[in-house]
Amino acid sequence: MACCIASLAQTGVTFVLHDATGATVPFATVYIYAQADTNTVLHSGVTDEQGRFAQEIASTGKYHLKATFVGMKAVEKDFEIVASQNLADLGTIAMDAEGKMLKGIEITSQRQLVKTEIDRIAYDIQADQDSKTSNVLEMLRKVPLVSVDGKEEIRVKGSTSFKIYRNGHPDPSFNNDPKQVLKALPANMIKRIEVITDPGAKYDAEGTTTILNIVMLDNSSIKGVTGTVSAGADILGDFNASANVTTQINKVVANVNYGYHRQGDNLSHNMSESTTMYGDTGNVLTHSNDSRATVNVHIVGLSASWEPDTLNLLSASANGFFYDYIGVGDNDIHMRNADGSTIYRYKDAGSTPGSTYYSLSGRADYQHKTNREGEALTLSYMISASNDRSNIESRYHDMEGVTFPYTGMSTRKKERFAEHTLQLDWTRPFALYHKIETGLKYINRLNESNYETKYTGAPELDRTTPFDHTTHVGALYLSHTFSRDKWSTRAGLRYEFSHLNARFPDGSSPNYSRNLSDWVPNASVEFKPNDFNSLKLAFSTSIQRPGISYLNPAVEETPTSKSFGNPRLESARIYLVALTYMRIGNSLTFDISPSVQMCDNRIVDVQYLEEGKQVSTYENALKSTFADLSGFVQWTIGPKTSLVLNGGVNYRLYESKKIGYNNKRWGGYIYAQLTQTLPWKLRLSVGGDYQSGTITGLYGYSSGLAYYNASLQRSFLKEDRLTVRLSAFNFFNNKFQTMRSYTTQGDFTGNTVSRYVNRVVSLTVSYRFGSLKASVKSTDTTINNSDLVGGNQK
Repeated sequence: MACCIASLAQTGVTFVLHDATGATVPFATVYIYAQADTNTVLHSGVTDEQGRFAQEIASTGKYHLKATFVGMKAVEKDFEIVASQNLADLGTIAMDAEGKMLKGIEITSQRQLVKTEIDRIAYDIQADQDSKTSNVLEMLRKVPLVSVDGKEEIRVKGSTSFKIYRNGHPDPSFNNDPKQVLKALPANMIKRIEVITDPGAKYDAEGTTTILNIVMLDNSSIKGVTGTVSAGADILGDFNASANVTTQINKVVANVNYGYHRQGDNLSHNMSESTTMYGDTGNVLTHSNDSRATVNVHIVGLSASWEPDTLNLLSASANGFFYDYIGVGDNDIHMRNADGSTIYRYKDAGSTPGSTYYSLSGRADYQHKTNREGEALTLSYMISASNDRSNIESRYHDMEGVTFPYTGMSTRKKERFAEHTLQLDWTRPFALYHKIETGLKYINRLNESNYETKYTGAPELDRTTPFDHTTHVGALYLSHTFSRDKWSTRAGLRYEFSHLNARFPDGSSPNYSRNLSDWVPNASVEFKPNDFNSLKLAFSTSIQRPGISYLNPAVEETPTSKSFGNPRLESARIYLVALTYMRIGNSLTFDISPSVQMCDNRIVDVQYLEEGKQVSTYENALKSTFADLSGFVQWTIGPKTSLVLNGGVNYRLYESKKIGYNNKRWGGYIYAQLTQTLPWKLRLSVGGDYQSGTITGLYGYSSGLAYYNASLQRSFLKEDRLTVRLSAFNFFNNKFQTMRSYTTQGDFTGNTVSRYVNRVVSLTVSYRFGSLKASVKSTDTTINNSDLVGGNQK
């Protein structure tokens, strides 16, 4: 391969960058565009130590370059590559010094995939060529501190305790089943993905210490229409399609996007066998399952902005998410006593007919800027709602020795959620190096649920459990940021008052209400000796309020198990200390981040035996300590070769004096991707991931998972508007991959072996059309509801 590449005639552009004195300008950022579309960056890079720049460009045509450097005026130049002269040598290009330093300019030495700020790490999706044909879930594997295992479970710093935002504010569509939404969302609609490691006082106290913020593309270009359409399918019958269009009419800019993903029953085919040993009797329960499901996912987004003048901006957006699923499964349940003889046995033909979920959200922001640079007043309103309807049918047959009087059961779940949020934010810089941010917020959150269970052959057991839960939240925050020379600091304090009210319409339990007051401090300091190195230390506090699935006392029961929520759960308070070092180099960029997280009253899943059944509920009875060491490497090995590494090691400790158990385990993850540019504009990527086993609550742990993938991508047509990618996932493996989980302590112990389809080959095609020079603008601040743990955004 290397010999073939070396034998190619060089086609591209080269030049040397000088300043007005004739000295070379090293590490200047260079962007290359097609002259017909100066919005889309085709290539980017930096000059070397001698100010030289060389970039291979595969196609002839007319191009435009732009070079920028700290304290220098940007320089732009058109050039053309013709067939008769493959290399466009532009000679020496001069840059002039700026007349003055401008306040508020974001200073960077080069465009990198990864960038750090005092409160976050950002991954530039548009700078990654894989974004043309990948979905967001696939791109997440490259984001620092984020891992996605072979079963598509997302973790941030090794934990599933985080929230997903869209454009800086919560989006209910991510709350129920985020992996389905992210698989339906094409990466070419995304500008960047931010891991907000230090949310600060501005963000809600109720939530987590980490936010995954997905920033949508704003499509900057000339008046007209621009957009992208894409479609893909795999050998298992899964299909996805998407469209994204932006247009401008006078001072109004609008965007609409739609995504669809269909997961067939081949990819969702799962088989499992579990063995559970009962400590009180010595009985052994075995349970085998074979299930499939078909899922259809739809996401849609609308956004628009109107800027009547330079000081006022009105923006609005609406987003929707909908999915339906139909599943079937066969179960074989067998209970034996200690000597191996049968106590009872039955089979269960299960199904989930007509189950649906949808969420809708709308948001409006008005921003007024003053003549003082950086000062802004923003008024925001957001409404969001969701509806979850699940139907579960069980039909029992081949029954032997059973003691329950029914031959089947059906459960109808209805959960509704509505939330109204009003927020006022004010930002004001002062005394050159300081900035104050303050604001007020009110949330009205309503949850309603109704569980109806009917038993075939035993109607006297039928029951309905309604439950309503309302929360009113009032918040006030104040944050101060100081930035001068090499130092930046930020400190903030947030106060939240909450009134909770729980109501049981059927009178099954007494109604209750509660008032909560929380003070939430945070602080961080960052030292940047130069534009290439940064060191940050941060302390943050957050609280987690239980969601409706944790609070709902409705009993879900089968012949072998019973589960219910606890309406008297309290908020958990979490503390986090993190240190982050990042180095941005010409060819090598890396960061390393140790952190410690602690909580004394975390919500824990409590398991025990009662009358021969496995019972599960929740309590504030867990003390947790998490220690993490995360790292990221982006290495440009050569002009055509790059390597990305993302990984970490972690230690997890759960302990509960009330329950009498502790659980601890070391773990880790590693993701690697090597990308090579080949002849004929081909782009090859090979990668792999390993996620070690981790503790699963207080009682057990799970085994590790590994996967590997490869893709071949090529762009066609003028300005590379058409992109095709062929990808394969675990292509040398067996059809099914195995995962094991173990319950090692408690009233019952055992293990489960799960097998799921994990070998896929897919083809994706994406086409970009039009050209535009405007952007759907958004206000500098907006509503951020960092919501709850447990269930939907409820």
